[in-house]
Amino acid sequence: MTDVFLYTFPQWIVFAALFGIVYGWVENKKSFRLIGLAAFIVLGLFSLYVILGDFLAPGQFLTPEEIMHEELNDEIINEAPIETQLLPAYLSFIGASVLALTAFVLDWLDKKQYKLLTVIAGLVALLGFFIVVGAVRSV
Repeated sequence: MTDVFLYTFPQWIVFAALFGIVYGWVENKKSFRLIGLAAFIVLGLFSLYVILGDFLAPGQFLTPEEIMHEELNDEIINEAPIETQLLPAYLSFIGASVLALTAFVLDWLDKKQYKLLTVIAGLVALLGFFIVVGAVRSV
């Protein structure tokens, strides 16, 4: 999986989900709200796959033993690689997914509490989006 895919795919999903939710609220179409919430859930599953699949490269960095044996090749990096900077964003996408799953069930059951959870899930996903934007700008 390429670095570009790691930071562009979640951005598209966040905005597609937000568009579906907002359109569903404005036009009073429950199916679009549910599709938007489902997109957040899919994003959370993708985030779990990326984190558990070691795509954010924590296993590819030097181990403490390698550092002690001076295997740095005279290269010192002051900033963390983009993969490492993306970890908080992916954790926020997982949090948004949990909130969206709860909101999905409540909306499916026609409970009014889904609105608050949907707004919070959207804000948490936007937090992840802006973490990704900050990571991309720092590289």
